[in-house]
Amino acid sequence: MKIGIIIPSDCPDEKLVKLVQELIQRKETIVVVVDDGCGEDIVYTRIFQMIEETGACVLHHRHKLGRGMAIKTGMRYAMKHGGQLAGIVTTDEDGWYGAEDVFRVCDQLAENADSIILGTRNLKRKEVPLSYRLRNHLSSLRFRFETGIACDDVQSRLRGIPQKYFDMALSTEGKGYQYELTFLTEAAKTKAPLIFLPSCQI
Repeated sequence: MKIGIIIPSDCPDEKLVKLVQELIQRKETIVVVVDDGCGEDIVYTRIFQMIEETGACVLHHRHKLGRGMAIKTGMRYAMKHGGQLAGIVTTDEDGWYGAEDVFRVCDQLAENADSIILGTRNLKRKEVPLSYRLRNHLSSLRFRFETGIACDDVQSRLRGIPQKYFDMALSTEGKGYQYELTFLTEAAKTKAPLIFLPSCQI
């Protein structure tokens, strides 16, 4: 069974092209990049053309709709055109995660068909802005309060969603970044198994 890899994008650069070039090499995956309202900027247009030349699919939102909506757009496309999917992996365009990290989440999905996978980062590194660490810490405290589950990186954008939770992911409310935390919280409240997978990249 295939795994869909979804990458929302609102500010693409060469890092995204390199990531897609690496991801597309893996068999049994469908790679979908969602242009979230980048418009007709010449630089962005060329980046998306380069991505399409790798064999990946690029979908376009005419206006910026937010990361949550971009994930749902990519999911619907992968579900329609990717055949029978074992799961969906979402990641970021900005270099937080490398192809190796994405592939590790793919492997975990293949081995754990009922579990949601969260690729966690080491946020104690000095190059991580203090403001970002504080926001993540507050979100993690809220998540623990609502679910009873401790996780240091609930704002991670690297996630694996098994087929079992596709309907929940598509029906979860939220358009922007808050969507992912809302989905994770709702899934945890239903006792969905969560696997926290430390990132290789950082």
